[in-house]
Amino acid sequence: MLASRGDAVVVDLERRNRDANRPNSVFVELEAANRHRGQQPEMTQVLTLLLASSECSLRCTMCDLWRNTLNEPTPPGALPEQIRLGLRHWREQTGRESGGTIKLYNSGNFFDPRTTPSVDDEEILRLCEPFDRVVVENHPLIGTRRLFEFGKRLRGKLEIAVGLECIAPRMLERLNKRLRPGQFFQFAKHLKEASIDLRVFLIHGLPWLAPAESYAWTIASARFAAAAGARHISLLPCRTGNGFMDRLAREGMFCPPTRKQMRVVMAALENDPRFDHGPVLTLDTWGLEPEPVELSESVTAEPKNDATHDV
Repeated sequence: MLASRGDAVVVDLERRNRDANRPNSVFVELEAANRHRGQQPEMTQVLTLLLASSECSLRCTMCDLWRNTLNEPTPPGALPEQIRLGLRHWREQTGRESGGTIKLYNSGNFFDPRTTPSVDDEEILRLCEPFDRVVVENHPLIGTRRLFEFGKRLRGKLEIAVGLECIAPRMLERLNKRLRPGQFFQFAKHLKEASIDLRVFLIHGLPWLAPAESYAWTIASARFAAAAGARHISLLPCRTGNGFMDRLAREGMFCPPTRKQMRVVMAALENDPRFDHGPVLTLDTWGLEPEPVELSESVTAEPKNDATHDV
């Protein structure tokens, strides 16, 4: 089931990045490095680059990242140039020359030669030398030989981010991930043997699942990812924006999860004894409705109507 891209929300093309030498976004953030229940986690600074590169070939149903990709294969030398720009931003913002984590997110598979030309590996490895951890996205069935070779040559720790999304059996074909739980588990085993860490993305609030069913399968998917050895699990809300999900929403077949629903799931995970000593659990709020505005006592709130919901 492929995303119906012709139905995508219209985007102002003049605002989209078509410069292969400039990343879509660069920012510095703090992220938990570990998790032990009842203790404050150790935090680490992270340089995140949302790289401009070619589109992923898989076209997974839930993906909307293709809207920020180039129309052609990534030119050789482009990604190193984008990373250099990110490193300048890192030094300006943090004053650091080494340590921390760098995320190289490219809206696809880092080890796909169309996305990341193999001739750039040497320079990317050199540019990543100052960092203790390097996180890239990659599907378990694409470029694995190159992946493991890259991990061997990297000074810091390599971490592979994988979109597992959901392990509900009747969702596997609909998600179009081309990834069965057994394949994922085997891939995770190979990563562990190679001393490469694993990060997992899960999606909560998928269509075709009732709210209670969605809740149960998100918990089950997180437990499965942890059992496979995930160091970090990031929970994302299912959202519109890729065309297909927008159409389902218009037809009344999809309603994005609320912030309150996402927090309920996160609370269940954080209180699950299986996760007392890891993995790190984070909630990605991209796509969630904004926090409700707290009005001061001097401001009179408008009365609620039937279309207003507490979140």
